[in-house]
Amino acid sequence: MQMFPAYWENRHLEYSPFLMKNIEKERITMTKKYRTIHAMAYPILLNYLLSSVFELLDKAIVGHYSVQGFALVGVAASFTYAITGALGILSAAFNIVAADEKGKGNTSGFETAFVISKGLSLLIGISFFVLSILGGRCFFQQVYGISEEHLSELLSYFYPTSFTVVQNMLIFQYSAYFRNHLNTKITLYSTIVSTCVNLFFDFSLVYGAFGFPRLGTAGAAWGSVIGLFAGLLVYQLAYYRHHTISGICGQMRDFGRKAAMAKKILNLYPSLLGQELLESTIFVIVVSGTVARLGTEQMAVYNLLDTVGSTIGLPIYAYASATQTLALQNAAAGNPTAVRDYMKSGLRLAFAVILLLCTLCGIFSRILLRLIVFDTALITASQRLLWSVFLLQLVKVPYQIHMSYLQGIGRERFVFAYTAIGTIVTSISVASIGILTGLSGIFFLMIAEFAILGMIYLRTYGS
Repeated sequence: MQMFPAYWENRHLEYSPFLMKNIEKERITMTKKYRTIHAMAYPILLNYLLSSVFELLDKAIVGHYSVQGFALVGVAASFTYAITGALGILSAAFNIVAADEKGKGNTSGFETAFVISKGLSLLIGISFFVLSILGGRCFFQQVYGISEEHLSELLSYFYPTSFTVVQNMLIFQYSAYFRNHLNTKITLYSTIVSTCVNLFFDFSLVYGAFGFPRLGTAGAAWGSVIGLFAGLLVYQLAYYRHHTISGICGQMRDFGRKAAMAKKILNLYPSLLGQELLESTIFVIVVSGTVARLGTEQMAVYNLLDTVGSTIGLPIYAYASATQTLALQNAAAGNPTAVRDYMKSGLRLAFAVILLLCTLCGIFSRILLRLIVFDTALITASQRLLWSVFLLQLVKVPYQIHMSYLQGIGRERFVFAYTAIGTIVTSISVASIGILTGLSGIFFLMIAEFAILGMIYLRTYGS
């Protein structure tokens, strides 16, 4: 007999005006968080997509000019991209420090962090450029075994391309700076201008069009340099809109604060750099080497699936980047509730977007794969393993979002240690049993690694 009064009492509480008001308030708060994260993430995502399209077009311009040039550009460009990614991780260290200063409301500290990080980027990037000029010939001869007859053409591309490292490092710094101002559209605008200028000068200088000299393969490198200068100009003009020359010079004179800020940024750099090298270089080499031993057909299948997976996974990094910045700013401001809300919102949005993309790609898989290749046997073999790619991207969502946040709250060495263990164990496993299990086994090992690390980082975040 008591169950009915208790039931109606609970129903009364459930629909009480006070409770309903709280529920509605929470719904409005979460909706605002969703909109803020999405507004920051979509320009970053569009920037990634535009950069990928530009890379394909850039390669196509050289590829149509010369097959030999295309091969040599691939050698030089892959090395330059790897160096850019490794050295450019300095911007991640700046983003962590900048978000902390921004969250505390320390505008002066935030601006000082940007000035010192930009200075470090110039110093490191120009040092690499000088080393490239002095030792580029010897490096490509000894390490890559490039013959003398091909070396001149390769170096004509590599020398100017090595300067793009310092340009990209500065672009990464500006991107992080404006992201902390919740302005990610400027990154998209900069990339659009840079891409258009780049493609115009690539075509003009490679083929000698519109009255420009015909530089061949080297023209693509000079086109990139000019295009990146245009992109930097967009950032610099936006930066000058809010800063006076005297104010910038004042920050330059504050040597004591600059030294302390440089130490703070450089303390973060080794762990972030180590993780980048492990995940994006060593592990990739191990997996690629193992797949290569499976034969040409399996290499083609893996490359096709990797292309699809890399494209689907772009939103993960966009939403993780936006979530990290907003969460770290609120953590520094002493607002744990907002941190939880942003982390939860970022996780849900990234999951929803990735799940939607996986579903669409699964439904239209054959059409999607035919956009990349025409070989029917290759498409059929890839379709069988497409689910592995989808699952891998889904487990990367909690991994990437929680890892990014932990790196920003002083747990970067913890993250590096577990990433190192996971990468080493998975690399050994892939190299040992990858030949026996084939691609399905290799994908299973990668899924397991990211799932386990994601659970560890989630538990650490919640503790």
